[in-house]
Amino acid sequence: MNPDFSYVFASYVPLLDPDAFSDPAFYRELERIGYEQVLIGGTGSAGQAEVIRAIKRETSLSVVLYPSGPDAVCEADLVILPDVMNSNSHFARPFGSGSVATAMNVLARGLPFLPIAYLILGNSTARWYFDAFTLPSVKVLMGYAAYARMVGYRYLALDYEDPNTPIDHKLVTALRELTDLHLVVSDEFTPETAAETLELGAQTVVTPSNLYENAADPLALAAEFHARLLRRS
Repeated sequence: MNPDFSYVFASYVPLLDPDAFSDPAFYRELERIGYEQVLIGGTGSAGQAEVIRAIKRETSLSVVLYPSGPDAVCEADLVILPDVMNSNSHFARPFGSGSVATAMNVLARGLPFLPIAYLILGNSTARWYFDAFTLPSVKVLMGYAAYARMVGYRYLALDYEDPNTPIDHKLVTALRELTDLHLVVSDEFTPETAAETLELGAQTVVTPSNLYENAADPLALAAEFHARLLRRS
């Protein structure tokens, strides 16, 4: 029943929707490029369990599952429990019906899990899906982050997936002052802007699936991100 705080996230992890990336060959190529982790999830979960089984069968990639709800829970190396701190929805907010049902499904299956305090800052699909409200100021957001740390969260995720909502560099730097809090930032990054965000103080950056879905050559893009963010010297 204890969170798996021993799991170590890479500095960059791509989020991939299994409905869009279901071919095991794609994941074999990611491993060939040098990836060790992938984040699987989306607003739907059709075929998700089979995609993850195929990834585990044909690669040595570590698979982190981001479930959209209790019905999306399946076997993975780690299951994220995303508590949307700024959600109006009884389904998505901490101790909401969806959050509790998802946690009970994870517990019943005996899966390793990690709760994440999740703040949606962009006008994205996630904001619509989770009915997230806008926080009025950086001061308020810092209060949410401090509260999350005080009550036991060790991971904080900022979702900026909106081209009209730039990442607040001062905020990212300030959040790093909260001790023992692993900061994750999600956005439609380029390799260069992702590297800048890591330099500001984020410990993990995530790109949404649509970045790869819209790419002319998703594997070439994956290689660019890996070369800039993950390649060991």
